Amino acid sequence: MPNVKRLYLKLLLQERKMALLGIILAVLTAYSGIALLAVSGWFISAAALAGLSAVAAHAFNFFAPGAIVRGLSISRTAGRYGERLSSHEATFRIISHLRANLFRLISRMSWSEQQLNRHETSSRLLQDIQNIEAIYLSAILPAAVSFLVMIAYLITLYIVLPSLLPWVIVPLLFATFVMPWLYSHRVLASETKLHQQHSQQWLSASALLSCMRTLTLFERLRDSGHFLQQQAQETDQEEATAVQRQQAVLLLTQLILIIMTVLVFWQGLLAFQHEQLDGAYAFMLLLLTLGSAEVLLSNCPALANLGLGLAALGRLQHSLIATPEQPDTRHFNHTSSPKLSVQINHLEYSYPQQHRPVFEQFNAQIKGPGWVWLSGHSGVGKSTLLALIYGQLKAKNGTIDVNGISAEQIRLMPQRIDILRTTLRDNLTLNLTINEPALWHALQLVELDHWAKRLPQGLDTWLGEGEWQPSGGERKRIGLARLILQDPKLILLDEPTAGLDSALAEKIYRELRTHWSDKIIICSSHELHFTATQDQSIELTAG
Repeated sequence: MPNVKRLYLKLLLQERKMALLGIILAVLTAYSGIALLAVSGWFISAAALAGLSAVAAHAFNFFAPGAIVRGLSISRTAGRYGERLSSHEATFRIISHLRANLFRLISRMSWSEQQLNRHETSSRLLQDIQNIEAIYLSAILPAAVSFLVMIAYLITLYIVLPSLLPWVIVPLLFATFVMPWLYSHRVLASETKLHQQHSQQWLSASALLSCMRTLTLFERLRDSGHFLQQQAQETDQEEATAVQRQQAVLLLTQLILIIMTVLVFWQGLLAFQHEQLDGAYAFMLLLLTLGSAEVLLSNCPALANLGLGLAALGRLQHSLIATPEQPDTRHFNHTSSPKLSVQINHLEYSYPQQHRPVFEQFNAQIKGPGWVWLSGHSGVGKSTLLALIYGQLKAKNGTIDVNGISAEQIRLMPQRIDILRTTLRDNLTLNLTINEPALWHALQLVELDHWAKRLPQGLDTWLGEGEWQPSGGERKRIGLARLILQDPKLILLDEPTAGLDSALAEKIYRELRTHWSDKIIICSSHELHFTATQDQSIELTAG
């Protein structure tokens, strides 16, 4: 299993030239901004002092400092522009490779078991990916700039007034290292709890909306609304408390930097009184400290962003380790045996975090061709069995022996049919090359040919979000038409006619029986009145 932290470090090293260029330009921008403030302060104060006497004013060189100010201003603007280009380019390059690698790893995991469609799981995953992507731009870059600004500030103080170093070293170290660590601790301590509260609030709101009619009938809507409101208030209070704690750390950091600035100005004035320092340089040190303090203050969130990113990498690594790829327990014998059959032997399966198994020593024998109907009340494992045969889920124990059929000749039609935002033709072919007569024949078998002809552009009508929206029954029949065009040997249907009226469903089943007469069709459905005498039936019961 690949190490996700090493993967990110590898990608960062691959883009090290652009990333280092971004850091260098960011440091140049910070240096130019601080120097511009300090030199401007020195220039103004020196010019003011020179203007006190005619001789000094005549001898004072106004042009060189003015040129320095203009040069620093230009370098700050150019550096900021170049830093934005290079740092964001490095970020986008890292993100492009990172997303490809992360989603490649994620796609190998058994997310069907982890229920990726759950809000808590999916939102956590997306938030983690965003935190990982922000490591360079929001953590490494500002931290490097702050550290180099601190070093440059200490060197400048040593050159101009060495006696200042003992006064500023302690508050400077606190502002650079201790306060960012404290801020990071505040952020990380509340991040997980807030995410859980937001997820629980979303689930409660979703349940309220989906069960509104039932709650209204039983006069429980008001109580559920109060409960949701209470959850929202608790979440808002927790979030406000977390923000207040973070702001308190920032305020304390500002206070430390203000104390440092006062100490620098005080020592600068003492040095001026003892003629150890020119008055203009004392004012320059004050502005130099203020400019450096502004950069150091922005360093507080950097360590927190780094902590969030590393925690996200750790969670993703844990998920990859916790869900190792299970070996395929299906065995295919499609060369030596022309007979179509599926033999299920001692099948065992249970979902993670569920103590009760879905299947325990389950056995079944299916002989083809023909239709096999899965019956049983909701929750006994009909959809799970189809997913196990299809290979979407992997059994813990037992085997599924498939004869006369290869893995590529199995297709599953789930309960929910996804419609792509493209033409009806592409929604049917799914990137396969299929001639138009075959498309119309498939539509005719599922009673969609007249509907398709009435569309504005026929097969070239766009479907999906913001386009022509098929109804629930039309979606089901589009899913069946896809299977007809793919022409598999083993067809797995999960509630294929749910939402269709009985007469239309019976007509479609009759057409499909004729068209799929040489295949095995395993159908999970509560509508068992469509079964025929020659069909096989498997009744599932709760384990």
